[in-house]
Amino acid sequence: MNANASTEIKAKHWELKGRVLVVEDDEVLGKWIVRKLKNSGLESEWVSNLSSAMKELKERRYHAVVTDIFLEDPLRNGLSLISELKTLDIPTIVITSKADLEMAKNCLNSGVHQFLEKPFEIDQLIQSLTDAWENPRGLSTIVERFLEANGLTETEKKIARLALKGLSNREIAEVNGNTEKTVKFHMTVIYDKCDVGSRGEFFNSILPT
Repeated sequence: MNANASTEIKAKHWELKGRVLVVEDDEVLGKWIVRKLKNSGLESEWVSNLSSAMKELKERRYHAVVTDIFLEDPLRNGLSLISELKTLDIPTIVITSKADLEMAKNCLNSGVHQFLEKPFEIDQLIQSLTDAWENPRGLSTIVERFLEANGLTETEKKIARLALKGLSNREIAEVNGNTEKTVKFHMTVIYDKCDVGSRGEFFNSILPT
C-alpha cells in the first residue's frame, strides 16, 4: 500500500465511531491491535479466549469483532464465536496465521465479513472495518451505529429503537413503564442530538431513500 492510499484510509477512519472487540490469544498481538485501533479513534477491548469474549458480548454492545480461529490450539473454537456473532448481527473480521481453503469457506459460510491472514498491516484491518460498516449486512447494524455516533444514552437508544419499529409515544410509554410526557421529552432530545425535527426526518436520516 502506498503512502497516499494509507493516508486516505486513516483520514476516512477518523470519521468513524464504534466499539471493537479483539479476540486473540497472543497477548502481544492482541494489545498491539487494540492500541492501534484506539490511536485511530475507535473504542476497543482485548480478550484472549472464547468465554471472555462471550461475557463481553453479553455485557456491552460491540459494533464489530476481530477474532482468531485458534484461540485454544488445536481447537478451532473461534468458529463457535463466529456462529454466535452471526445471530447477533455483528460484523466479524477473522485473522489467522493458519489459513486454508476449508477454513476460509467455513468462515464465509458463517457470515464473516473478511478474512485476513497474519501478518497484516493495521491499515488492512482498518479498511476491513470501514468496509464492514459502510456495507453492513443487516439493518440493526445501521441503526446501532447511527445511534452510537449521535451520542444517545442507553435510555434514548431504547426509545429510539421502539420509535423506529413504528410505536407511538403512548405505546412506547406503555412498553417502558413511563408517561407519554416523558417519552415525548426523550424524543425531543433524540431529535436534537440527531439534528432532525420529526419522525419522518429521523427515519430518513438513518435510512435515506
